[in-house]
Amino acid sequence: MIEASVGAVPGLVPAFVITAFLLAVPVGLISTLRGRSAVLPVLLTTALVGILTVTLMPSSLESEAPGTCDQGLPGASFLASESAQLNVLLFVPLCFVAVLLFRCPVLVLAGTVILTSGIELAQGQLPLGRACSYDDIKANALGGIIGLTLGCLCLCLFPRDGRRRSPFTRRDTLWGLGAVVASACAAATVFPATLTIEDFEATIYRSRAQLGAELGNPEAMREWFAGTVTELLGEQTNTEMEVRKPRNGQQRWFLRAETDRGIVVATWPDRRLVELSAVSHQREAGDPSPSLPLLDAELRKSAERFARTWFPTETAGADARFQRVRNDPDARLLSYRHYDHGVMTPMRLDIVVSTTGRITGLTTKALPGAQPAPEPTVGLAPPRPGLLRLP
Repeated sequence: MIEASVGAVPGLVPAFVITAFLLAVPVGLISTLRGRSAVLPVLLTTALVGILTVTLMPSSLESEAPGTCDQGLPGASFLASESAQLNVLLFVPLCFVAVLLFRCPVLVLAGTVILTSGIELAQGQLPLGRACSYDDIKANALGGIIGLTLGCLCLCLFPRDGRRRSPFTRRDTLWGLGAVVASACAAATVFPATLTIEDFEATIYRSRAQLGAELGNPEAMREWFAGTVTELLGEQTNTEMEVRKPRNGQQRWFLRAETDRGIVVATWPDRRLVELSAVSHQREAGDPSPSLPLLDAELRKSAERFARTWFPTETAGADARFQRVRNDPDARLLSYRHYDHGVMTPMRLDIVVSTTGRITGLTTKALPGAQPAPEPTVGLAPPRPGLLRLP
């Protein structure tokens, strides 16, 4: 969570510094006016601002599964993750200072449970670009217990009046245990009621198994690509086909078909279209005359429909521009671009549509899975009328 936050939120540090200053200064002044030391209140405020900034400040990433929460790994297995270890450290300073300031360790533990549960619930419900996980709750609670233990040791070893005594009072224990049980029960009820609890590890395992099955299924690859080429170019003759194996460490096949009507390039098993180049004014068999030109509004709808079908993720939130193609009065260009804080990203999606409404060109750049590295050709099918072959 910490690594993702720092990497995905460039303004995280300035936001923390400004917010901590704006809140810590008034807290320090109020403590001073009351005749108390301002050190612990200021430290507590700074630690709390740090946690809230790191965990709740919106990031530039998109939530992969909004409205869901990962049930996490069993037992203490989550501690093997460096991210979980950082999450443990995140709550240590807060709870340590809180115990020294309030001298109510059990109530501080209850507050830790409420705080970390509320943070994860917000990450699962709000569009913050964050991921909810039970592992984070366990890691933060463990960090809180460590900070609480250190705070109790400090109170025992360095008492204010020189008399060593237990930091656990009867009132704190009774009220604190009640608050811990109530907050734990509330979290156990609210999370399943408002979020979909999923086992992301099992989901990833199933996805990999499905991916492996598709990689090893040439019949499915043949059927899908043959249908795609026919859908985009129509019935073909004199078709040449080449297939390139995935590079080591990758899992995509590179598929290319060259026909008398154009060229189609795609990848498998992600079923992603990479390139399309078709003859602009090829008349369909049986057409007595060329089709009449369509209005630009109709041409744009045709291109947008194609974009939404093949690139729903890339076109979402992108700026679209529809214009005439230079040196070709019978074609229009629909371009999609993404901007991050006013700066254009490398993502490019250009779709060419003829005045008859047919998609005749496609180029992509910096799209996930759109730049597969070619490997030595595994099979090349010789030209054969009306047949598209895969090895």
